[in-house]
Amino acid sequence: MRVLVLLFAMLGITAMPVLAAIPQTAMPEVTPEDYAHVLPSAPRIGLVLGGGGARGAAHIGVLKVLEREHIPIHAIVGSSMGSIVGGFYAAGYTPEEIEAVIASMNWKDFFSDDPARAEMPMRRKDDDYRDLLDFKLGLREGKLIAPRGVLQGQKFLGLLRRMLMPYWELDDFDHLPIPFRAVGTDIGHGEQVVFKDGDLSLAIRASMSVPGAFAPIRVNGRLMVDGGIVNNVPVDIVKAMGVDRVIVVDVGEPLIDEDSLSSPLSITLQMITVLMKQRTDQALSQMGPQDVLIRPDLGDMSSAGFDRSVSAIAIGEQAAMAVVAQLKTLALPADAYAAVRLQQRRLPFEAPPIDFIEVSAQRTRAPLFVHTAMRDLLGKSLDQAEVEQRVGDAYGTGHYERILYNLARRGEATGLLVTPVDKGWGPNFVGFGLQLSDDFNGRSDYQLAAEATFTGLSEHGAEARVRADLGRVAALSGEWYQPWGDHGQYYWKPEIRFDARNQSFRAGVDSLQARLRRAQAGARVGINIGRSWRIESGLEYSHNRAQVQNGGIDGVVGFTSDAASFVVAVDHDSLDDIGFPTSGRRGAAELTVTRPGLGSDANGEVLRADWHRAFSFDRHRLLIGAEAQTSWGSPDTFNSFATLGGFTRLSGFGERDLNGQHSALARAIYYRRFGDMSRLFALPAYIGGSVETGNVWNTRNAVSLDSLIYAGSLFVGIDSPLGPIFFGYGIAEGGEDSLYLSFGSLFGERR
Repeated sequence: MRVLVLLFAMLGITAMPVLAAIPQTAMPEVTPEDYAHVLPSAPRIGLVLGGGGARGAAHIGVLKVLEREHIPIHAIVGSSMGSIVGGFYAAGYTPEEIEAVIASMNWKDFFSDDPARAEMPMRRKDDDYRDLLDFKLGLREGKLIAPRGVLQGQKFLGLLRRMLMPYWELDDFDHLPIPFRAVGTDIGHGEQVVFKDGDLSLAIRASMSVPGAFAPIRVNGRLMVDGGIVNNVPVDIVKAMGVDRVIVVDVGEPLIDEDSLSSPLSITLQMITVLMKQRTDQALSQMGPQDVLIRPDLGDMSSAGFDRSVSAIAIGEQAAMAVVAQLKTLALPADAYAAVRLQQRRLPFEAPPIDFIEVSAQRTRAPLFVHTAMRDLLGKSLDQAEVEQRVGDAYGTGHYERILYNLARRGEATGLLVTPVDKGWGPNFVGFGLQLSDDFNGRSDYQLAAEATFTGLSEHGAEARVRADLGRVAALSGEWYQPWGDHGQYYWKPEIRFDARNQSFRAGVDSLQARLRRAQAGARVGINIGRSWRIESGLEYSHNRAQVQNGGIDGVVGFTSDAASFVVAVDHDSLDDIGFPTSGRRGAAELTVTRPGLGSDANGEVLRADWHRAFSFDRHRLLIGAEAQTSWGSPDTFNSFATLGGFTRLSGFGERDLNGQHSALARAIYYRRFGDMSRLFALPAYIGGSVETGNVWNTRNAVSLDSLIYAGSLFVGIDSPLGPIFFGYGIAEGGEDSLYLSFGSLFGERR
C-alpha cells in the first residue's frame, strides 16, 4: 500500500442516492431448522480480506464466487480496505449490494471532506475570493502546526454511519450476522489493535486511516492509523476466532521494477512495500494445506486507482474461479447454504423518533453552534439524509476536524448524540495567498497575503480575522464575525481596514498618477438565506487621502476627503467552483448612500451590480456575465471610481488602465477541458477564449453604445493546487494588445 493511497477511502458519497442504488436480494423461503442436521458437520470457514486501497474492490468479486459456489463464511477479519468490504458483508450486505455502492461513488468528490461548494455557507464561499491558498496551518503558542492528514474522513464516516445504522446499539462484533474483526494500528505505541466490540463505524474508519492521507482518529483513547501497517493479511486473528479453514484474499501492491526507482520518493515507497511484503509473507506462512489463498492479478492498478475499482471486481471473480476446485471442497448443498445465509441477513432498521439531541462539549469550543443547526430535528423521526445535511452545514464552516453522530438511549428515550471535534491543529489558523499578473510589457502586479483566523471565540461560533497584504495593494485589516439567531443565520460584523495603492486618473486629455490611502471602519448586520443568498446593511466611515505622484492637472497636488455612508447589499453565489466553474450563478447588488448628515464631505449614491452564470456540456464550459456601476449626485470620488482593463476585463489593456465614475462590462468566456477526464489525479487543463465589451465614463451623459470598446482573448489555463493559472493573449479595439500571465481567479473580491 503506497503512501499515494493518500486519498484512498470511500469518501464523499452522497447520502440517499447511493443507498437507493442497492438492489434488494431475495432469499429462499427456508428456515435454519430445516437443515440443522447438516450444518454442525460442516467446517467453520474464516475469511481474511487484506488491505490494498482501490485494489481491494477485488474482494467483492471473490465474495460473488463464494456465494455462487455456496461457500459459507463463519468469521471475517479485515484490514484497511478489507475491513470496509468485510464489515459490510459481515453486517449482512450482499456482494451485489456492496458493488452497487462502489459503482455509485463520485470518486472525484473523495478528495475533499467539505460539502460541495454550492452547499457551503456564504461566508465560506467568500473565502474563495480572498486569493488565499486552499490550505491553512494551525497557529498555537506562536508555532505553526500542520494537520495530521490530507483528509479527515468526514464523508466516509458519514457513509459508514448510514450503512451500519441498524447496528447502532451493537456492543459485540460477534453479534453481527457474521462475527467480524477489524485490525488497526496504535500509532502512538506501534501496537496492533484488534477491534471486536464498540462502535463498528469507528472501528472500520480506524482500520483504514492511511498515514499522510487520512488523519489518525482517536478510538477508546488510542490514536489509530491503518491496520495494514502491522498486519495487512491477519491470518492469525481469524484463526483465533475458532475457524477450521481459512480463505485469504491478498490484494497488496507488488514491488515496482528497478527502472521505475528513479527518485527518493519512489525508493521510499518501495521500502514501505518491501516491509509490508515481509510481514505479509510471515502471515501467509501460518496457512495450512487445506486453506485457500486468492491473489487477484491486478497488474499495474495502484492503491489509489479508484477510477478502476469496478474493473477490479471482475478480476477478483477471475482469481476466485482459478481456485474454484479448492473452494468446492468447502461448499454446502444449495438448500443448506440458503439456510446459513438466511441467518446472516441484514438487521432491519426502523427510524426511531428523536426524543432528545445532546451535543458534547468535550472536544469543541462552540457546541451551541452545532446544537443550533440540529435542534429543530427534535420530535421528528430520524431522517439520516436530513441529519447529515445539518451536520454538513456545520462542518462546512471549516471549524471542525470531524462531527460524529449516532443514536443513543436515555432510559426509554432515543435521541441523537452529536460530538463535534475542533481541528486538532487549531483553534487558530494562518493562511497565505499569492496573486500574480504580468503583461510582458513592463506592467506587472503581485499580491502577497497572510491571514490569521481565530475561531471558537464563543459557544455560538464567533471568529476574528487579521490580514496583511503586500504588493499592488498594501493593507492591514481586521474583522469580528458573530453569528446569532435560531439557526445562526443572522450575524453582525464590525471591520477596520487601512490600505494604500497607486491609481491613474483621467480628466479629459489629461491624466495623473496618484497614491491613494484610506482608513476605513464600519459594521454590517446581515442574514444568510439558505446557502446561496445573503442580505446585509451597515454604516461605513473612511478618511481618504490622494497624493499626486506624476503627470496631472495644473494646480492639482492631492486631496483629502471624509466619507460616511449607509450601505445595503444583496449577494448570491451558487457556483460549483471559482477557477473553471461548470454550473451555478454569482451575482450581487450594492447601494452606497453618502450624506453630510452622517459626517461626510460628499452627498451622493453609488450603485454596483454584477451577475455571472456558468454552463457546461461534457468537456465544454461557458461563463457569461456582466457588471456595471453608476452614481448620482456628488459621491465621494475616492470610493466611487470604477476600473476596467486586464485579462477578460477588456483584454488588451493593462490592469485597471481605464477608470471613471460609471462603467459597464459584458463578457462571455469559453473554455474546454483537454486530457483524460477520467483520471482522478490529473491536473485539469483548459483551452479557451473570451469576447468582451464595455467602457468607463466620467459622466452619465457620455454613456452610449457607440462608445463601447470591443475586446477578446485566447488562453490556456490550468486548475493547479495553488489556484487557477492563465497564459493568454488579448486584443482590444484601437490596437491595444497584450500577453498575460495571470495567477488568480476570473473573479475577484467585490469589496
